[in-house]
Amino acid sequence: MNNKVKAKWGILGTAKIAREALIPGLRDSNSSKLAAIASRSKEKAKEFAEKFNVPKSYGSYEELLNDNQLEFVYIPLPNHLHTKWSIKSARAGKHVLCEKPLGTSTKEVKEAFEAAKQEGVKLMEGFMYRFHPQTRRVKELLNRGEIGEFRFFRGAHSFSLVTQDREDDIRWKEEMGGGSLMDLGTYSINTVRYLFAEEPMRVTARQTVHPDHTAEAETQAIFEFPGGKTATFDSSFLLDHRANYEIISKTGRIKAFNTYNPGLGRKTRIEIKKGDVIEEETINEENEYALEVDELVEAARENRDPLLGPEESINNARALEATRKSAEKRGWVEV
Repeated sequence: MNNKVKAKWGILGTAKIAREALIPGLRDSNSSKLAAIASRSKEKAKEFAEKFNVPKSYGSYEELLNDNQLEFVYIPLPNHLHTKWSIKSARAGKHVLCEKPLGTSTKEVKEAFEAAKQEGVKLMEGFMYRFHPQTRRVKELLNRGEIGEFRFFRGAHSFSLVTQDREDDIRWKEEMGGGSLMDLGTYSINTVRYLFAEEPMRVTARQTVHPDHTAEAETQAIFEFPGGKTATFDSSFLLDHRANYEIISKTGRIKAFNTYNPGLGRKTRIEIKKGDVIEEETINEENEYALEVDELVEAARENRDPLLGPEESINNARALEATRKSAEKRGWVEV
């Protein structure tokens, strides 16, 4: 793709993840370049564009979508706006990379993909970790039976948002799609579905709500999968940073560390136990955001579904929704 004209991207909003993750990803990409930024404030968009050397800036999201020179749009807006602006972007003829979760319900996710299908554009949910070589290595080890028949998954994803508390932090606001499950737990759900290569049958979950906020602060869940497989995970804004998971069989296990935000300059690690032997592998750094961007561009050029296509995101949304319902019901819920 180095010999092809690079795809032009626009970003809706000036969120931290755009500044610190997606923009460096676009710069490292073989396929793409950042051409425009939009904000609800013209001044803020201009300031952002100057700081990051972006050619164009717009004072509204609609203005950016009306730019016919842009082919691709990245959406890092608050969760409750993901579906709305994914649909608007698709209606404007743009291919869309939207941060997870793509919607706050299964219905919303289906609507987003239906709009993309109607307009003939590609839409992908932004689970960047799926492109990291660490994830690919774990999947390879499992597929070739390195630890035998695996039956149990344990995931943990947390950081202490409560110690950096700000009243305006959207992650604390339920009406904006906040909460630890939507922000962190969705990674664990996506991971176990991918590694097990199966969909969960039912879930039971409990949640904790911080007394000063509307969104849940902590979720613990158990999923039952076909064939007697089980998965547990927790997400939390109240605990110290963790981003790990392990897959366990009768005779061994694989542990993956620093899985969802390795960052450039930080190597990731896998621990493989077979019987009494423990081996450790270090995974070299690679810009997972650049790989994510390249995948969507290739999918659009080849007119195929991207790696994370409609079925993947709809099933993930269904599992998320069942987890929330279980916490409300305080019992098992079918997925």
